Parts: sequence; structure tokens; C-alpha cells
Amino acid sequence: MWPLIVMWDAGASSIVFQVSGVIIAFTLSVSLVRFLTRDDHVPIRDASKRHNWQTTSMLNRVSYCNICEVLLAQGEGVFCDCCGVSAHVSCVTIADRSLKCKVVHCNDNSPFKHHWIKGNLCLGAVCDVCEEEAGGGCGLIDFSCCWCHRSVHSSCLPSLGDVCDFGRFRSLIVPPNCIEVETRRSSIRRKLRLRTVKSSGWLQWTPLIVMANCRSGSNDGAQVLATFRRVLNPAQCVDLAERPPEVALEWCQFLQQAGAKPIILVAGGDGTVGWVLNAVFSLHIEPAPPVAVIPLGTGNDLSRVLGWGKEFCPELQPEEVMKKVMEAQIVKLDRWEVATKWANHLSHLGRIKKRLMYNYMSVGVDAQVTLDFHRTRESAFYIISSRIFNKMLYLLFGTQQVIEKGCRNLEERLELFMDGKRIELPEIESIVILNIPSWGAGCRLWDMLNPDEVGEQSICDGKLEVLALYSSFHMAQLQVGLSTPHHIGQASNLTIRFKDSLPVQVDGEPWLQRPCTISINRDGQATLLSQCEEK
Repeated sequence: MWPLIVMWDAGASSIVFQVSGVIIAFTLSVSLVRFLTRDDHVPIRDASKRHNWQTTSMLNRVSYCNICEVLLAQGEGVFCDCCGVSAHVSCVTIADRSLKCKVVHCNDNSPFKHHWIKGNLCLGAVCDVCEEEAGGGCGLIDFSCCWCHRSVHSSCLPSLGDVCDFGRFRSLIVPPNCIEVETRRSSIRRKLRLRTVKSSGWLQWTPLIVMANCRSGSNDGAQVLATFRRVLNPAQCVDLAERPPEVALEWCQFLQQAGAKPIILVAGGDGTVGWVLNAVFSLHIEPAPPVAVIPLGTGNDLSRVLGWGKEFCPELQPEEVMKKVMEAQIVKLDRWEVATKWANHLSHLGRIKKRLMYNYMSVGVDAQVTLDFHRTRESAFYIISSRIFNKMLYLLFGTQQVIEKGCRNLEERLELFMDGKRIELPEIESIVILNIPSWGAGCRLWDMLNPDEVGEQSICDGKLEVLALYSSFHMAQLQVGLSTPHHIGQASNLTIRFKDSLPVQVDGEPWLQRPCTISINRDGQATLLSQCEEK
């Protein structure tokens, strides 16, 4: 019997090894294919194939089908977010074949001509020739250009010239004849990508590159990109869910070579903005393109400080945003390197991990609340994604810390050094380190202190403001203005020695930190656009 068992074990082992080998080979093959077929260049949509259809639920107005000219009910049918053509689902094939979409690139160097779209004019449209109201009435009436967005009566159309000047926002647009593309031949399907950008010949050419993550949040990022494809060259709108910021920033490098001064518009929360700023820094783009913000999500402290608002507006008007971008002023924001060096742990011996900070860092109870929320959001049971629900979760985890007090006696579990001097701490549950005035979704901690007793706060003075919180309940009081934080001081460099494992968060990214030493020093400045004067 023993020989049989030995033979069975040998056979079973052989099968296990064979299956394991197949799995490993398959995994390596998939990884190799992904590596060989990956594309680290800006993708260019081939507008000659089909329109870029979206559901009409994104529209805030009724529209008519451009094929059968029948009224589309709200949420019925589709529309092209590039050129504005609308159609019933049953009319899509005909529309793709008979109606040209907004061209993204072309080799024609002759003066660019209007691209007229019939009907579905915006409310309050005025004829560019006779200056009377256009588009009124039922059906597909009058025309609008999907580049310059001028409106014109059908009867006035012959009086308007053929040449399109791209309208009042032309300095933010990359004309199709300025874009050179190349075909990616390694792909099974024909795909186009950006090769280079030619000069437009315009003075003060500042093309706007819009970035958003369509997979994050409640689909607000997708709405932003769809909205801006209508007013810009669609290629200027990049989905960060498909391409990282490093790829999208290829635009900036080509545009600067063409004599332009590109501007970046990031639709996202503070984490997405920081992601893009890190990419600009890592690519050493000089001069660094200024970054404007459309706030998405719940916190948006950096957006608040720069005057871009606290939350996303579903009735977003791209023309208003573009006007604000053109009028905004360039500001500098201190960038800080947060270096973590582990101690007394063989697996991390001599290892230093570095990350960049733009907003704030905290150790203690507020970082624990952020960590609990982050773990919940990453779980498979997180199925509701809305700002109100997220705020309820924050309230729940904050209340939990009032009871548990998991960060009590923080002053005994770490040592704080400011500009080389050790700081004696009272009984606290959190240390907050600020680079910007706003913290915790709009709470301005430094402004709560007596201005005669503390130094002036600035986002570009090379100093950090350090405060302490006594408890989770104290944190809640600060949010409603019923208390003041404990003032510690200002410093140009900080060192924190962890004696115990503690929750930490940097710009909304939380983790549980084991005993280590964290050093914080300035590492240059980021360039942003602000709508308000910030010291």
C-alpha cells in the first residue's frame, strides 16, 4: 500500500507543478502583452469614424434628433459631447455616416472654416449677423458653430463669412491644424496618438488642458470632460482613469515647444490635484504650467483657499470657468517633502520613503477618522458614493473616536522637534501641520487664534503652522466654531519621532505608521491659479 501512496503523491505533485507552471506562464504572458501594447502617449480620437455619444440625461435642456427631427424626451436618445449633434438610438448609425463630427486634427493649413450644426441652440442665443434672438420655436431651427459657438439664422448664414476664428476663448483652444498625429501600428485596431503640436501663430496662446478621473466619485468627472469637449478641441480633455497625469502632461511639453503657455485644469479632489502636481514636479517641466481646479468630492481645502469653490456644481458652465481661468492670477504654493525613516525593524533597515505634501499633515485622532473612512471606501460593501453619505461616515467615525479614544496620550507616544528644538506637548490626541489655511473641509484653524499672539500665515513663506487638538470632541467643536486649537508655533523644518504605531495622513492619504522618524522640509514650490489674493 505504501508504494501506491508514494505513486499517488508523486502524481499529485506533478499535476500541481504543471498547473502552477501554466498559471505562472499565463500571468507572465498577460504582463508581457500589456507591457508591449501599453501606450504612454496622449490618445487622439479618430472623429472620422463616429460621434462621441453620451446619454441625453447629461443635458439640461430638451433637444431634437438631427436625423428625423423629432423631439427627444429628457433622458431619451444620445448626443455627441464634441459637436452637439443629437439623435435617437435608432438614428445613431445614420448620424455617424451622414453628419461629420468635430474634427480633432487635420493637415489642411488653409484658413479654418466654421463647422455648422443645425438646431438645438442654447437658450438665449443671438444671431451674430442681425443680433436678433436665434433658435426659437419648435424643431431644428438655425445654426451654431461647434468651434466658435456663434449662432446664426438660416436666412443670415450667407452673410457670415466661412472662416472661423474660434471665438472669444480661442487662446485656450488648440486648433486641429496645429495637431500632428501618428498611428500606433502595434495595435490590432488603428489608434492615433499625439506626435507633436505646431504653433498657432497667435499671441498669448495659453491652451487649456482638462484632466479628470471619470471612475471616481459620482461620475462628476465624466460630466466635466463631456462639457469641455464641446468648447475645446476634444483632444484637450484627458481621462486620468485611462492615462496617468504623466501622459496627459505630454501636452504641456509639446505646447511649450510650439511657443504656447499651457494651463492645466484639474477636476477632482485635493488628492487628484496633488497627483497632477507631483507629476509636473517629477517630469521637471519648466516653466511649470499653472494649475486651476474644479472641485469634486467633499474636502477640497486647496480649492477653497485658491477661490475655486468648495464643491462641484452640477450646472457647470464651461464658459464661466474658462473666463475665470483667463482672469485668475498665478500664485506659488510651498511643496514639502515628508521623509519617513524606519528604526528598529530589520525589514526596513536603512529604508527611507519620501512623499510630497501640499495641504496639511496630521498625526492622531483626525488621521484615525480619515483612515477608518478610507478603509470603508475601499471595502466591497461601499456601494453608495455621494457627498452626503461620505459626510455621514465622517460623522460616524468621529463619534466613534469620542468613545474609544484610540489616540489618547499622544504626547507620550511621540516627540516633536521644530527647527531642531524639542517641543513640550500638553495632553493631546492630535497634531496638525498646516501648509494652507483650510483644514477639514473648510475649517480655518490658524484664523481662530489671536492674531497678535501668532505669526502671519502664508502658503508661500517656507513655514508650516503647527497646532494640536485635545480630542475628537474638540475637533467637532472646531468645525462649528465653538473652540480654538492649541497653538504650538511655526517652523521651517519639523521632525517627529514615533515611539508607537499611530495613524497618519498626508493630504488625505491615511495609513497606520509604525515607530519611525518623519522629517518635513521644503522642496520648492508648485505653480497654481487663484481667484483670490492669498498671502
